[in-house]
Amino acid sequence: MAVLALSCFSIREVEPPLTTDSDWVSPTDYELLLDNLEQSIIMGNTQNYLRCFNQDSLAFTPVSRLLNDNESIWLNWSSLDERTYLDNLFQDLSVSSGNSVILSELDLQNVTSDSLRYVGNYLLRINHNTEDLTTLFKGQMQLVIKLNSFNEWEIHRWIDIETAVDSSWSSLKLAYIQ
Repeated sequence: MAVLALSCFSIREVEPPLTTDSDWVSPTDYELLLDNLEQSIIMGNTQNYLRCFNQDSLAFTPVSRLLNDNESIWLNWSSLDERTYLDNLFQDLSVSSGNSVILSELDLQNVTSDSLRYVGNYLLRINHNTEDLTTLFKGQMQLVIKLNSFNEWEIHRWIDIETAVDSSWSSLKLAYIQ
């Protein structure tokens, strides 16, 4: 009976683990969180990008010019929408290198002991294939960043502010969410 039972099972080859190289650094400081955000764009890493955000209560407010005509898109923006736009974007890149984001802090305020308000300019270069959309996006972001239960910082709220016509991060999100 034991010989018969053993013949039902076969030994298979050992497979390598299904992991990808990750440059994620535990964001125990808000600057590490912003570095992770920058690196996720440069590396085209959706998983690391999404780890920068609170998955349950993310709120995104686009530039005011895009809000009125597309309110249904923006009204309940969530981390799932972040994933969708980013997956669509990364699939449409003309080249996977040369993408970058530079964040420059303008103001930082402690709201509470576990919450910060970050204001900064961004300069985002994305080498996509959409002809009627710029590849250089610039604007200002206001982020509410909070500590989670693992004592890591994550983005809970993002307000996008336009500083140049048709080149906000909101324009990029709108182009790739649809």
